[in-house]
Amino acid sequence: MRNLSLSRWLKRLAGAAVWIVPSLAAAHPHVWIRYAARVQMQGTTITAIAESWRFAEGFPVQLVGIDTLPDNGPLDAKQTAIFREQAFDSLAGAHYFSQLFVDGRTQPLGAPTGFRVVIDHGKLVYTFTLPLKKPLNVRGHNVSLGIWDESFFVDYEPDGANAVTLDGHAAPTCTVKPFQDHAHPIFDGLYVPQAMALSC
Repeated sequence: MRNLSLSRWLKRLAGAAVWIVPSLAAAHPHVWIRYAARVQMQGTTITAIAESWRFAEGFPVQLVGIDTLPDNGPLDAKQTAIFREQAFDSLAGAHYFSQLFVDGRTQPLGAPTGFRVVIDHGKLVYTFTLPLKKPLNVRGHNVSLGIWDESFFVDYEPDGANAVTLDGHAAPTCTVKPFQDHAHPIFDGLYVPQAMALSC
């Protein structure tokens, strides 16, 4: 699959442009993503969340000015900038679909850093890091992390049983455990997403 053209990607995922036409997403998801996250910690304190999104079906949005993509490997700086401008920065209002709850309240996340786009065995992959605006000491709090879209727009699923892990210098007492987050149903209340409980 050499120099896979933009038109071929778009033919394979005609509905991918829903990220810029939200009304098309009313019936069912149009973009499918497998995610992984590494919770960056110093002792019992969370400092950032490093995420990876693997798109199952191709482009998330129609891009202007890109004729070809590599078979494998990172996109160049110009292509990455186009992806960021047209298919990533607009997700700021949705908090990049990343929900960090502390005692039931949303924890604010900072602007993403280290945004990269690679092609891995024909799949588009985003990687980036969301720093916390204020480091969070997990001890003594109910803390959970979920990655989801509340609408039918994008379907997020964990990339394997250990999709969310603790990284950095986490205290040995810290753990991450999956659970069904009944407090935050999505898809108009029809679906209960999986989240991760973080404790120390």
